[in-house]
Amino acid sequence: FMTLYFRYQLKTLPEKPLGHWTFWARYRVCDNLQAVYWLYNLTGDGFLLELGDLLHSQGHDFTRMFLRSDDLKRFGSIHCVNLAQGLKEPVIYYQQHPDREYIDAVKKGLSDIRLLHGQPQGMFGGDEGLHGNNPTQGSELCSAVELMYSLEKMTEITGDVAFADHLERIAFNALPTQVTDDFMHKQYFQQPNQVMATRHTHNFYEDANHARTDIVFGTLSGYPCCFSNMHQGWPKFTQNLWYATHDGGLAAMVYSPCNVTAEVAGGVRVTIAERTQYPFDEQIRFEIKIDGRKVKTAQFPLRLRIPGWCEGATVAVNGQAVATPAGGSVAEVRRTWRTGDVVTLRLPMEVAVSRWYERSAVVERGPLVYSLRIGEKWSKVRNPGKQIYGPWYYEVRPTTPWNYTLFEEDVRPERIAEAFRVERRDIGDAYPWTLENAPVEIKARGRRLDEWVLYQESAGPQPYSTNETANPAEEITLIPYGCTTLRITEFPLTRDLRKN
Repeated sequence: FMTLYFRYQLKTLPEKPLGHWTFWARYRVCDNLQAVYWLYNLTGDGFLLELGDLLHSQGHDFTRMFLRSDDLKRFGSIHCVNLAQGLKEPVIYYQQHPDREYIDAVKKGLSDIRLLHGQPQGMFGGDEGLHGNNPTQGSELCSAVELMYSLEKMTEITGDVAFADHLERIAFNALPTQVTDDFMHKQYFQQPNQVMATRHTHNFYEDANHARTDIVFGTLSGYPCCFSNMHQGWPKFTQNLWYATHDGGLAAMVYSPCNVTAEVAGGVRVTIAERTQYPFDEQIRFEIKIDGRKVKTAQFPLRLRIPGWCEGATVAVNGQAVATPAGGSVAEVRRTWRTGDVVTLRLPMEVAVSRWYERSAVVERGPLVYSLRIGEKWSKVRNPGKQIYGPWYYEVRPTTPWNYTLFEEDVRPERIAEAFRVERRDIGDAYPWTLENAPVEIKARGRRLDEWVLYQESAGPQPYSTNETANPAEEITLIPYGCTTLRITEFPLTRDLRKN
Protein backbone atom coordinates (compact mmCIF):
# COMPACT_ATOMS: atom_id res chain seq x y z
CA PHE A 1 0.00 0.00 0.00
CA MET A 2 2.74 2.49 0.96
CA THR A 3 4.66 1.66 -2.21
CA LEU A 4 1.61 2.46 -4.33
CA TYR A 5 0.94 5.64 -2.36
CA PHE A 6 4.48 6.93 -2.77
CA ARG A 7 4.40 6.15 -6.51
CA TYR A 8 1.26 8.27 -6.61
CA GLN A 9 3.09 11.09 -4.79
CA LEU A 10 6.03 10.95 -7.19
CA LYS A 11 3.66 11.16 -10.16
CA THR A 12 1.39 13.87 -8.75
CA LEU A 13 3.64 16.28 -6.82
CA PRO A 14 5.34 17.84 -9.89
CA GLU A 15 1.94 19.10 -11.05
CA LYS A 16 0.37 19.73 -7.64
CA PRO A 17 3.28 20.46 -5.25
CA LEU A 18 3.06 20.36 -1.48
CA GLY A 19 1.87 23.96 -1.25
CA HIS A 20 -0.89 23.53 -3.83
CA TRP A 21 -3.68 22.89 -1.33
CA THR A 22 -2.27 24.21 1.95
CA PHE A 23 0.99 25.59 3.28
CA TRP A 24 1.04 23.14 6.22
CA ALA A 25 2.41 20.30 4.11
CA ARG A 26 5.48 22.33 3.11
CA TYR A 27 6.44 23.02 6.72
CA ARG A 28 5.80 19.45 7.85
CA VAL A 29 7.34 17.66 4.90
CA CYS A 30 9.86 15.93 7.17
CA ASP A 31 7.21 13.57 8.54
CA ASN A 32 6.40 12.55 4.95
CA LEU A 33 10.12 12.18 4.26
CA GLN A 34 10.60 9.95 7.31
CA ALA A 35 7.95 7.55 6.03
CA VAL A 36 9.64 7.43 2.61
CA TYR A 37 12.97 6.48 4.19
CA TRP A 38 11.28 3.92 6.44
CA LEU A 39 9.89 2.16 3.37
CA TYR A 40 13.17 2.45 1.47
CA ASN A 41 14.95 0.64 4.30
CA LEU A 42 12.46 -2.22 3.86
CA THR A 43 12.25 -2.46 0.06
CA GLY A 44 15.28 -0.67 -1.40
CA ASP A 45 13.14 0.73 -4.24
CA GLY A 46 15.19 3.41 -5.96
CA PHE A 47 12.23 5.63 -6.85
CA LEU A 48 11.82 6.37 -3.14
CA LEU A 49 15.11 8.28 -3.09
CA GLU A 50 13.94 10.26 -6.10
CA LEU A 51 10.79 11.06 -4.14
CA GLY A 52 12.90 12.04 -1.14
CA ASP A 53 14.76 14.64 -3.21
CA LEU A 54 11.48 15.95 -4.62
CA LEU A 55 9.87 16.30 -1.19
CA HIS A 56 12.93 18.08 0.18
CA SER A 57 12.93 20.52 -2.74
CA GLN A 58 9.23 21.36 -2.28
CA GLY A 59 9.30 21.68 1.50
CA HIS A 60 10.11 24.77 3.53
CA ASP A 61 13.87 25.33 3.40
CA PHE A 62 14.82 25.14 7.08
CA THR A 63 18.51 24.92 6.15
CA ARG A 64 18.35 28.31 4.48
CA MET A 65 16.13 29.68 7.23
CA PHE A 66 18.61 28.77 9.95
CA LEU A 67 21.84 29.61 8.12
CA ARG A 68 21.06 32.39 5.67
CA SER A 69 17.99 34.36 6.75
CA ASP A 70 16.82 36.56 9.61
CA ASP A 71 13.43 34.85 9.92
CA LEU A 72 14.01 33.84 13.55
CA LYS A 73 14.55 37.48 14.49
CA ARG A 74 11.01 38.46 13.48
CA PHE A 75 7.95 37.87 15.64
CA GLY A 76 5.33 35.78 13.91
CA SER A 77 7.64 34.68 11.08
CA ILE A 78 6.69 31.01 11.51
CA HIS A 79 4.00 29.08 13.32
CA CYS A 80 5.26 27.61 16.59
CA VAL A 81 4.32 23.99 15.87
CA ASN A 82 5.60 24.15 12.30
CA LEU A 83 8.95 25.18 13.74
CA ALA A 84 8.99 22.44 16.39
CA GLN A 85 7.87 19.77 13.94
CA GLY A 86 9.85 20.93 10.93
CA LEU A 87 13.25 21.80 12.34
CA LYS A 88 14.35 18.16 12.12
CA GLU A 89 13.95 18.13 8.32
CA PRO A 90 17.61 18.93 7.52
CA VAL A 91 18.75 16.07 9.76
CA ILE A 92 16.17 13.68 8.28
CA TYR A 93 17.37 14.58 4.75
CA TYR A 94 20.99 14.25 5.90
CA GLN A 95 20.48 10.47 5.86
CA GLN A 96 20.20 10.59 2.06
CA HIS A 97 22.73 13.39 1.53
CA PRO A 98 25.23 13.36 4.43
CA ASP A 99 26.37 16.96 4.14
CA ARG A 100 27.46 18.37 7.51
CA GLU A 101 25.71 21.63 6.63
CA TYR A 102 22.34 20.07 7.45
CA ILE A 103 23.33 19.24 11.03
CA ASP A 104 25.10 22.58 11.48
CA ALA A 105 21.96 24.37 10.32
CA VAL A 106 19.77 22.72 12.95
CA LYS A 107 22.32 23.38 15.69
CA LYS A 108 22.52 27.05 14.75
CA GLY A 109 18.74 27.23 14.54
CA LEU A 110 18.33 25.81 18.05
CA SER A 111 20.98 28.20 19.37
CA ASP A 112 19.24 31.21 17.83
CA ILE A 113 15.84 30.06 19.06
CA ARG A 114 17.30 29.82 22.59
CA LEU A 115 18.78 33.33 22.30
CA LEU A 116 15.80 35.10 20.74
CA HIS A 117 12.75 33.17 21.94
CA GLY A 118 14.03 30.61 24.45
CA GLN A 119 12.35 29.67 27.71
CA PRO A 120 14.06 27.80 30.57
CA GLN A 121 11.88 24.66 30.36
CA GLY A 122 13.36 23.94 26.92
CA MET A 123 10.64 25.56 24.84
CA PHE A 124 10.30 28.91 23.08
CA GLY A 125 7.87 31.80 23.11
CA GLY A 126 5.39 30.78 20.43
CA ASP A 127 1.76 31.58 21.22
CA GLU A 128 0.87 30.72 17.61
CA GLY A 129 3.66 32.70 15.89
CA LEU A 130 7.15 33.15 17.34
CA HIS A 131 6.87 35.76 20.09
CA GLY A 132 10.12 36.34 21.96
CA ASN A 133 11.42 35.18 25.33
CA ASN A 134 9.36 37.18 27.82
CA PRO A 135 8.46 34.63 30.56
CA THR A 136 4.74 35.40 30.22
CA GLN A 137 4.65 34.52 26.52
CA GLY A 138 2.84 31.28 25.82
CA SER A 139 4.32 28.01 24.64
CA GLU A 140 1.97 25.54 22.97
CA LEU A 141 1.58 21.95 24.16
CA CYS A 142 1.68 20.70 20.55
CA SER A 143 5.04 22.41 20.20
CA ALA A 144 6.36 20.55 23.25
CA VAL A 145 5.49 17.05 22.04
CA GLU A 146 6.54 17.79 18.46
CA LEU A 147 9.87 19.29 19.53
CA MET A 148 10.44 16.21 21.70
CA TYR A 149 9.82 13.99 18.68
CA SER A 150 12.16 16.07 16.52
CA LEU A 151 14.90 15.77 19.13
CA GLU A 152 14.29 12.02 19.44
CA LYS A 153 14.71 11.48 15.70
CA MET A 154 17.80 13.70 15.56
CA THR A 155 19.34 11.84 18.50
CA GLU A 156 18.67 8.53 16.74
CA ILE A 157 20.38 9.70 13.54
CA THR A 158 23.35 11.61 14.99
CA GLY A 159 23.95 10.24 18.49
CA ASP A 160 24.46 13.87 19.56
CA VAL A 161 24.36 14.31 23.34
CA ALA A 162 23.11 17.90 23.08
CA PHE A 163 19.91 16.79 21.37
CA ALA A 164 19.25 14.24 24.14
CA ASP A 165 19.97 16.88 26.82
CA HIS A 166 17.40 19.18 25.24
CA LEU A 167 14.89 16.33 24.97
CA GLU A 168 15.11 15.60 28.71
CA ARG A 169 14.71 19.27 29.53
CA ILE A 170 11.36 19.39 27.74
CA ALA A 171 10.16 15.97 28.93
CA PHE A 172 10.97 16.60 32.59
CA ASN A 173 9.84 20.23 32.77
CA ALA A 174 7.46 21.43 30.06
CA LEU A 175 5.46 18.27 29.37
CA PRO A 176 4.15 17.22 32.82
CA THR A 177 3.01 20.69 33.85
CA GLN A 178 0.78 21.28 30.82
CA VAL A 179 -1.47 18.25 31.38
CA THR A 180 -3.57 17.55 34.49
CA ASP A 181 -2.43 14.74 36.77
CA ASP A 182 -5.22 12.43 35.55
CA PHE A 183 -4.29 13.19 31.91
CA MET A 184 -7.86 14.27 31.14
CA HIS A 185 -7.36 18.00 30.59
CA LYS A 186 -4.71 20.16 29.01
CA GLN A 187 -3.52 23.70 28.82
CA TYR A 188 -3.09 25.09 25.31
CA PHE A 189 -0.33 27.55 26.28
CA GLN A 190 1.92 27.46 29.34
CA GLN A 191 3.94 30.36 30.76
CA PRO A 192 7.28 30.07 32.61
CA ASN A 193 6.04 32.77 34.97
CA GLN A 194 2.43 31.67 35.38
CA VAL A 195 0.64 33.06 38.42
CA MET A 196 -2.98 32.56 37.30
CA ALA A 197 -4.62 30.24 34.79
CA THR A 198 -7.85 32.06 34.06
CA ARG A 199 -10.02 32.97 31.11
CA HIS A 200 -8.69 36.35 30.16
CA THR A 201 -6.98 38.26 27.38
CA HIS A 202 -3.22 37.76 27.51
CA ASN A 203 -0.35 39.24 25.57
CA PHE A 204 -0.43 36.45 23.01
CA TYR A 205 -0.03 36.55 19.26
CA GLU A 206 -3.60 35.55 18.35
CA ASP A 207 -5.41 35.27 21.67
CA ALA A 208 -8.73 36.52 20.30
CA ASN A 209 -9.04 33.43 18.10
CA HIS A 210 -9.50 31.22 21.15
CA ALA A 211 -12.09 33.19 23.11
CA ARG A 212 -9.52 33.93 25.85
CA THR A 213 -9.34 30.24 26.90
CA ASP A 214 -5.67 29.79 26.00
CA ILE A 215 -4.26 28.97 29.46
CA VAL A 216 -7.24 27.43 31.28
CA PHE A 217 -7.33 23.62 31.64
CA GLY A 218 -9.90 21.80 29.56
CA THR A 219 -10.40 19.44 26.65
CA LEU A 220 -11.21 21.85 23.82
CA SER A 221 -9.98 25.04 25.50
CA GLY A 222 -7.51 27.14 23.56
CA TYR A 223 -7.72 24.87 20.56
CA PRO A 224 -8.49 21.13 20.46
CA CYS A 225 -5.37 20.11 18.53
CA CYS A 226 -3.34 19.77 21.74
CA PHE A 227 -5.89 17.38 23.26
CA SER A 228 -5.19 15.03 20.36
CA ASN A 229 -1.43 15.54 20.29
CA MET A 230 -0.58 15.50 24.00
CA HIS A 231 -0.81 11.71 24.16
CA GLN A 232 2.23 11.18 21.95
CA GLY A 233 4.70 12.78 24.37
CA TRP A 234 5.38 10.02 26.91
CA PRO A 235 4.97 6.97 24.59
CA LYS A 236 7.45 8.31 22.03
CA PHE A 237 9.81 9.34 24.83
CA THR A 238 9.65 5.77 26.17
CA GLN A 239 10.34 4.37 22.70
CA ASN A 240 13.52 6.44 22.54
CA LEU A 241 15.10 5.58 25.89
CA TRP A 242 17.36 2.98 24.21
CA TYR A 243 19.05 2.70 20.82
CA ALA A 244 20.85 -0.04 18.97
CA THR A 245 24.43 0.77 17.96
CA HIS A 246 26.27 0.02 14.74
CA ASP A 247 28.52 -2.56 16.40
CA GLY A 248 25.92 -4.81 18.00
CA GLY A 249 25.60 -2.94 21.27
CA LEU A 250 23.07 -0.82 23.13
CA ALA A 251 23.05 2.86 24.03
CA ALA A 252 21.03 4.52 26.79
CA MET A 253 20.69 8.10 25.57
CA VAL A 254 17.93 9.32 27.89
CA TYR A 255 17.13 8.01 31.34
CA SER A 256 14.00 6.79 33.10
CA PRO A 257 12.94 3.65 34.99
CA CYS A 258 12.37 0.95 32.38
CA ASN A 259 13.17 -2.53 31.09
CA VAL A 260 14.62 -3.12 27.62
CA THR A 261 14.93 -6.43 25.78
CA ALA A 262 17.02 -6.45 22.61
CA GLU A 263 19.31 -8.56 20.46
CA VAL A 264 23.02 -7.86 20.76
CA ALA A 265 26.29 -9.50 19.75
CA GLY A 266 24.90 -11.10 16.62
CA GLY A 267 21.57 -12.29 17.99
CA VAL A 268 21.89 -12.88 21.73
CA ARG A 269 18.83 -11.63 23.62
CA VAL A 270 19.58 -9.51 26.62
CA THR A 271 17.32 -7.73 29.10
CA ILE A 272 18.48 -4.65 31.01
CA ALA A 273 16.44 -3.41 33.95
CA GLU A 274 17.05 0.29 34.53
CA ARG A 275 16.40 1.17 38.18
CA THR A 276 16.44 4.84 39.09
CA GLN A 277 14.56 7.84 40.44
CA TYR A 278 16.20 10.08 37.83
CA PRO A 279 15.68 12.97 37.11
CA PHE A 280 15.26 13.59 40.84
CA ASP A 281 18.17 11.36 41.90
CA GLU A 282 21.77 11.12 40.72
CA GLN A 283 22.14 7.32 40.48
CA ILE A 284 21.05 4.99 37.68
CA ARG A 285 21.46 1.23 38.05
CA PHE A 286 21.46 -1.18 35.08
CA GLU A 287 20.88 -4.87 35.88
CA ILE A 288 21.97 -7.24 33.10
CA LYS A 289 20.30 -10.54 32.22
CA ILE A 290 21.36 -12.78 29.34
CA ASP A 291 18.23 -14.46 27.97
CA GLY A 292 19.80 -17.17 25.82
CA ARG A 293 19.19 -20.78 26.96
CA LYS A 294 22.47 -22.06 25.58
CA VAL A 295 24.48 -18.84 25.69
CA LYS A 296 25.48 -17.70 29.16
CA THR A 297 27.52 -14.65 28.17
CA ALA A 298 27.42 -11.91 25.56
CA GLN A 299 30.16 -9.56 24.47
CA PHE A 300 28.87 -6.16 23.41
CA PRO A 301 29.42 -2.47 24.13
CA LEU A 302 27.08 -0.62 26.48
CA ARG A 303 27.07 3.13 25.88
CA LEU A 304 25.75 5.68 28.36
CA ARG A 305 25.11 9.36 27.70
CA ILE A 306 26.80 11.80 30.08
CA PRO A 307 24.75 15.02 30.03
CA GLY A 308 26.45 18.28 29.20
CA TRP A 309 25.43 19.76 32.55
CA CYS A 310 27.19 16.99 34.53
CA GLU A 311 30.66 17.15 36.11
CA GLY A 312 32.27 14.27 37.98
CA ALA A 313 30.25 11.40 36.47
CA THR A 314 31.36 7.87 37.36
CA VAL A 315 30.64 4.45 35.87
CA ALA A 316 31.09 1.28 37.94
CA VAL A 317 30.61 -2.40 37.06
CA ASN A 318 29.79 -4.72 39.95
CA GLY A 319 31.00 -2.06 42.36
CA GLN A 320 34.33 -1.44 40.64
CA ALA A 321 34.92 1.96 39.02
CA VAL A 322 35.65 1.66 35.31
CA ALA A 323 35.29 5.22 33.95
CA THR A 324 35.06 8.90 34.91
CA PRO A 325 33.67 10.35 31.67
CA ALA A 326 33.38 14.04 30.92
CA GLY A 327 30.09 15.85 30.60
CA GLY A 328 28.73 16.00 27.07
CA SER A 329 30.21 12.64 26.09
CA VAL A 330 29.08 9.04 25.65
CA ALA A 331 30.77 6.55 27.97
CA GLU A 332 31.45 3.07 26.64
CA VAL A 333 31.77 -0.13 28.64
CA ARG A 334 32.84 -2.99 26.36
CA ARG A 335 33.12 -6.39 28.00
CA THR A 336 31.74 -9.89 28.21
CA TRP A 337 28.50 -9.63 30.18
CA ARG A 338 26.90 -12.25 32.41
CA THR A 339 23.53 -12.45 34.09
CA GLY A 340 23.72 -10.56 37.38
CA ASP A 341 26.21 -7.94 36.23
CA VAL A 342 25.28 -4.46 37.45
CA VAL A 343 26.38 -1.15 35.99
CA THR A 344 26.00 1.89 38.21
CA LEU A 345 26.06 5.34 36.64
CA ARG A 346 26.30 8.34 38.93
CA LEU A 347 25.49 11.78 37.54
CA PRO A 348 26.20 14.39 40.24
CA MET A 349 23.62 17.15 40.26
CA GLU A 350 24.74 20.53 41.54
CA VAL A 351 22.51 23.58 41.88
CA ALA A 352 23.26 26.08 39.13
CA VAL A 353 21.81 29.44 38.11
CA SER A 354 21.31 30.56 34.51
CA ARG A 355 20.34 34.04 33.33
CA TRP A 356 17.36 34.81 31.12
CA TYR A 357 14.99 37.64 30.17
CA GLU A 358 15.86 41.02 31.75
CA ARG A 359 18.82 39.32 33.50
CA SER A 360 16.42 37.19 35.54
CA ALA A 361 17.78 34.15 37.39
CA VAL A 362 16.64 30.55 36.87
CA VAL A 363 17.57 27.84 39.37
CA GLU A 364 18.49 24.45 37.92
CA ARG A 365 19.68 21.09 39.21
CA GLY A 366 20.56 18.39 36.72
CA PRO A 367 17.92 18.28 33.96
CA LEU A 368 15.31 19.99 36.15
CA VAL A 369 14.35 23.64 36.35
CA TYR A 370 12.99 24.78 39.72
CA SER A 371 10.13 27.21 40.29
CA LEU A 372 8.51 28.98 43.22
CA ARG A 373 6.00 26.78 44.99
CA ILE A 374 2.66 28.63 44.86
CA GLY A 375 -0.53 27.43 46.54
CA GLU A 376 -3.34 26.60 44.11
CA LYS A 377 -7.11 26.95 44.14
CA TRP A 378 -8.85 25.10 41.31
CA SER A 379 -12.38 25.98 40.24
CA LYS A 380 -14.64 24.41 37.62
CA VAL A 381 -16.21 27.01 35.34
CA ARG A 382 -19.10 26.56 32.94
CA ASN A 383 -18.38 28.06 29.54
CA PRO A 384 -21.03 30.71 28.78
CA GLY A 385 -19.81 31.20 25.23
CA LYS A 386 -19.40 29.03 22.16
CA GLN A 387 -19.20 25.35 22.95
CA ILE A 388 -16.36 24.92 20.47
CA TYR A 389 -14.03 25.48 23.44
CA GLY A 390 -15.81 22.96 25.64
CA PRO A 391 -18.85 23.23 27.93
CA TRP A 392 -16.65 23.80 30.98
CA TYR A 393 -13.02 24.16 32.02
CA TYR A 394 -10.83 24.67 35.10
CA GLU A 395 -9.30 27.91 36.30
CA VAL A 396 -6.44 28.07 38.82
CA ARG A 397 -5.71 30.97 41.16
CA PRO A 398 -2.89 31.49 43.66
CA THR A 399 -3.42 31.15 47.40
CA THR A 400 0.08 32.34 48.37
CA PRO A 401 2.21 35.32 47.26
CA TRP A 402 4.13 35.03 44.00
CA ASN A 403 6.01 38.32 43.49
CA TYR A 404 9.33 37.20 44.99
CA THR A 405 12.85 38.06 43.95
CA LEU A 406 16.06 36.23 44.68
CA PHE A 407 19.16 37.96 46.02
CA GLU A 408 21.90 39.12 43.67
CA GLU A 409 24.52 37.92 46.16
CA ASP A 410 23.06 34.40 46.36
CA VAL A 411 23.26 33.62 42.65
CA ARG A 412 26.97 34.33 42.39
CA PRO A 413 28.82 31.08 41.59
CA GLU A 414 30.81 31.09 44.81
CA ARG A 415 27.65 31.47 46.91
CA ILE A 416 25.20 29.08 45.21
CA ALA A 417 26.08 25.93 47.15
CA GLU A 418 25.60 27.74 50.46
CA ALA A 419 22.56 29.82 49.49
CA PHE A 420 20.41 27.02 48.02
CA ARG A 421 19.66 24.00 50.22
CA VAL A 422 18.46 20.80 48.50
CA GLU A 423 16.01 18.56 50.37
CA ARG A 424 14.95 15.15 48.99
CA ARG A 425 12.18 12.87 50.13
CA ASP A 426 11.15 9.36 49.20
CA ILE A 427 7.66 9.29 47.66
CA GLY A 428 7.78 5.60 46.74
CA ASP A 429 5.79 4.79 43.62
CA ALA A 430 3.58 7.88 43.84
CA TYR A 431 3.17 10.00 40.71
CA PRO A 432 5.93 12.61 41.14
CA TRP A 433 4.69 15.47 38.96
CA THR A 434 2.34 17.09 41.49
CA LEU A 435 2.55 19.96 43.94
CA GLU A 436 2.08 17.57 46.87
CA ASN A 437 4.46 14.82 45.73
CA ALA A 438 7.43 16.88 44.56
CA PRO A 439 10.40 14.60 45.40
CA VAL A 440 12.90 17.46 45.65
CA GLU A 441 12.67 20.90 47.21
CA ILE A 442 15.23 23.70 47.20
CA LYS A 443 15.14 26.24 50.01
CA ALA A 444 16.32 29.74 49.20
CA ARG A 445 16.11 33.36 50.34
CA GLY A 446 13.48 35.49 48.65
CA ARG A 447 12.01 38.94 49.07
CA ARG A 448 8.65 40.38 48.00
CA LEU A 449 8.80 43.08 45.34
CA ASP A 450 5.70 45.20 45.98
CA GLU A 451 5.66 46.95 42.62
CA TRP A 452 5.59 43.66 40.69
CA VAL A 453 1.84 43.15 40.28
CA LEU A 454 -0.67 41.50 37.96
CA TYR A 455 -1.17 42.68 34.41
CA GLN A 456 -4.00 41.08 32.39
CA GLU A 457 -4.11 38.30 34.99
CA SER A 458 -0.47 37.42 34.31
CA ALA A 459 2.65 38.41 36.17
CA GLY A 460 3.30 42.03 35.26
CA PRO A 461 6.21 43.17 33.07
CA GLN A 462 9.39 41.43 34.19
CA PRO A 463 11.39 43.78 36.46
CA TYR A 464 14.92 44.27 35.28
CA SER A 465 17.50 42.89 37.69
CA THR A 466 18.83 44.41 39.90
CA ASN A 467 16.06 46.03 42.00
CA GLU A 468 16.18 47.44 45.50
CA THR A 469 13.52 46.92 48.15
CA ALA A 470 13.53 47.11 51.93
CA ASN A 471 11.10 44.20 52.41
CA PRO A 472 12.46 41.51 54.75
CA ALA A 473 14.05 38.32 53.47
CA GLU A 474 11.91 35.17 53.66
CA GLU A 475 12.63 31.50 53.14
CA ILE A 476 10.95 30.36 49.94
CA THR A 477 10.54 26.87 48.51
CA LEU A 478 11.37 25.91 44.95
CA ILE A 479 10.11 22.66 43.42
CA PRO A 480 10.58 21.07 40.00
CA TYR A 481 8.89 23.03 37.22
CA GLY A 482 7.02 19.91 36.13
CA CYS A 483 5.36 19.63 39.55
CA THR A 484 3.83 23.11 39.35
CA THR A 485 0.72 24.61 37.85
CA LEU A 486 1.35 28.14 39.07
CA ARG A 487 4.96 29.30 39.36
CA ILE A 488 7.62 31.93 39.10
CA THR A 489 10.58 30.47 37.22
CA GLU A 490 12.50 33.52 36.04
CA PHE A 491 13.25 35.52 39.18
CA PRO A 492 14.21 39.19 39.23
CA LEU A 493 17.07 39.96 41.59
CA THR A 494 17.46 42.42 44.46
CA ARG A 495 20.48 43.52 46.44
CA ASP A 496 20.86 42.87 50.13
CA LEU A 497 20.61 46.46 51.36
CA ARG A 498 21.89 45.51 54.79
CA LYS A 499 25.36 45.09 53.29
CA ASN A 500 25.41 48.51 51.61
